[in-house]
Amino acid sequence: QAAPSSMDVPTAGQAAAAPQRKAWEWEGRVVSPVPAATADEAWALLSDFLAFHKWHPRVAVCRLASSSGAAAPGCVRYCEGTPPADGTPADWAHETLLEHDQARRFFRYEMNDNNMGFGAFFAAFRVVPAAAGGCVLRWEFECEPVRGTPKEALEARLQAGLDGMAARVHEHLMAGGRR
Repeated sequence: QAAPSSMDVPTAGQAAAAPQRKAWEWEGRVVSPVPAATADEAWALLSDFLAFHKWHPRVAVCRLASSSGAAAPGCVRYCEGTPPADGTPADWAHETLLEHDQARRFFRYEMNDNNMGFGAFFAAFRVVPAAAGGCVLRWEFECEPVRGTPKEALEARLQAGLDGMAARVHEHLMAGGRR
């Protein structure tokens, strides 16, 4: 039997009642502290599945791509990165929201079609209180390997994005944007 997932909620590859889950070749987690924000303050800013572009420094576009009309489980978002200076196409992906839990401050999603080489990719984003005060942003993933990319490069890319999100939350709150 596979070891428990790094995510403490069922993954999209696992039915809620299933006794076993798919063993993913790549699993990981990146974290970034936000000492100046409570978990509730950070979650209030980051919980909107369709506002990823407001907080992630490398995402220029994030919009609803399904006819559901709202950011609810089952909706699909389209995300597009900032265009590279060399003129190559920007990264893009369609992602389906699988679960959104306000009380536990997390959402889980699946990346669908994309131009970055991902096959199966599932992720959870959560905001948790930090023991020393403030909060921690946590991005967990399970996926098939991306051909030509080492796992460490994926983790570094996710870490850089999460660090940028933490910095933007900090800047927003320090500028008087507390909710």
